Amino acid sequence: MHKLYRNNIFIIVFSKKAAKNMLDITKIPEIVNHLKNTSNYYKESGGEIIIFCPYCDDASRPKASHGHMYISKTMPVFNCFRCSSSGNLVRLLIDTNFTDEDILKYLSSFIRYKNVKDYYRSKKKIAKLKQIQETVILKNLEFEKQYKNKFEIYRQYLIQRLGNIDFTKFLISPTFFNQKTSCTFTNSENEDIVLRLIEPYKDLRYHLNPDTSGKYFFQEIDFEKYSSIVLAEGPFDILNLYLYNIDFKNCFYIALNGKKYLNTIESLLIEHFLLKEIEINLIFDMDVIQKNQYKMYLYRSKLLTKQYNPNILIKGWKPLIKKDTGDFPAITEIS
Repeated sequence: MHKLYRNNIFIIVFSKKAAKNMLDITKIPEIVNHLKNTSNYYKESGGEIIIFCPYCDDASRPKASHGHMYISKTMPVFNCFRCSSSGNLVRLLIDTNFTDEDILKYLSSFIRYKNVKDYYRSKKKIAKLKQIQETVILKNLEFEKQYKNKFEIYRQYLIQRLGNIDFTKFLISPTFFNQKTSCTFTNSENEDIVLRLIEPYKDLRYHLNPDTSGKYFFQEIDFEKYSSIVLAEGPFDILNLYLYNIDFKNCFYIALNGKKYLNTIESLLIEHFLLKEIEINLIFDMDVIQKNQYKMYLYRSKLLTKQYNPNILIKGWKPLIKKDTGDFPAITEIS
C-alpha cells in the first residue's frame, strides 16, 4: 500500500466497527462492475486495483496500455500517479455517478481521515471523557494545593472571561509556561491543545501545542447527537457562545486556534459527513470581518461542501458589536 502514500496526502485508519469487518473492495461486485464500466482498463495487482483515471486524460494518451489510478482493495482510498488526484473511494464513486447509497454508507463507515502528521497520534488509545475530566480535576486540585496564590489568579481570570462555572467540565486546568501562570485547554481526545498565558508575557498570549491537530472541543465526538457544528477561532469564543448564546442549540463546538476553517471543514466532511445532513456555522472575529476575509472563507467553504456533500448547509456569523465573541457572545447572521 506504500504507493498510495507516496505523495503524503492521505492516511486512512479503520474505525473499530470496520476492524471487525475487514473491507475487501473486490468482494463487492457492484463496485467492481462500476469501475470496469467507468474505465476501459481494469487490473488487480497485489493489494490494488488499477484503472484509467477519470480525473485526467489518462485513457486518451497515445498507445495508452495501462492506467495510473490506483485503488486500495482493503482501504477506501485512491491515488492517480499522473494527475495526483487522491482521496477516499466514496468521493471517486460519487464523482463517477455511482448511486447505490447503501454501499456508499457501508464504505463511509471505514473512513477515518487524518493528515500524515497526525498519523501516529491517531494510533493512540483515546481516553473516555469521564476519565479526562477526572484527570483535569486532579490537575486543578494539585495546582491549588501547591500554588494557592497563582491558582487564585487563574480562577479569577477564568471567572472574568467565562463566569463562575465548573472549569473541569470544559477541560481547563492551570499550569506554568515560561514561569508564567497559564491555563491549558484539553480536548475530549485527551490532547493538550493550547496554553493561554494569563500573566503578561510580552506580546505572546497563546502557545499552541505543535504535536496536536490544533482543535479544541470539550464534547465527545458523536455527531449523531448534534444537528449542527459551530466553528470559531479560539477557546473563549466557543465557550462563551455555548454558555450564553441562544442562537445555537444541540451543537458541537470546535475552536480552531487560528484561521483554519477550510482544513477543518474538509476533514469533517471526509471523516464524518460524506452522507449526513448537518449545518456548519462559521463564527468570524472582527479582524476577519473588517478585512473582508470572511467572504473568501464562506465562498470556499460552500465549494468544498458542494464537492463532497451538497446537503451540508454553511452559514456565516459576525459579532453584533465590535467585540469578538470571546468577549461578548452576541452575533448576527451574514446575509
